[in-house]
Amino acid sequence: MSKMIFAFLMTLVLSSCLLHTSERSYKQCPIITIKRADARLIQLANYQDNYEIELTGVEAFCYYDQRVKQEKARIVPIFKIRKLRNTDESDVHFSWFTETIKGPPAYLGKKSYFVEVSLQEDEREKEVKGKFVDVKIPKEEMYEFEIFAGLEMSKKEREYNQKIFDVDLGYLE
Repeated sequence: MSKMIFAFLMTLVLSSCLLHTSERSYKQCPIITIKRADARLIQLANYQDNYEIELTGVEAFCYYDQRVKQEKARIVPIFKIRKLRNTDESDVHFSWFTETIKGPPAYLGKKSYFVEVSLQEDEREKEVKGKFVDVKIPKEEMYEFEIFAGLEMSKKEREYNQKIFDVDLGYLE
């Protein structure tokens, strides 16, 4: 009987140890932030809303680039493109960016990336993943280094988008 109690107690101790180790928090690399103001773009053509482009998220991970002996973050953007008006144009062109603002000077800056997506005539909405980009990150700060991502906009586009940001432009003629 004492052997059974001892075995039960050992099992209880081991399971509590396993539970404790499985609840440990882990640090995420990279830290990607998408600001609300940079997440959505309404493209205008001849003063009509033709397309809504949204940066809905990213898939990302950190790795060591053996070729250049440098820690890097690989980022794959995820976009949702919605046709707002019937148009004979099927290609949507836009740019997105990555930007680092805190950290060692060699790792700071903003970089833009061009994207082209085609929508078929009968397609109203499409979710696409962009091409991956690599961003250098400092090894010492890789779990605290923040990278901002967003859609590139002109000053006029930004003003227009901020006025109607929460408006659902779900119309299609």
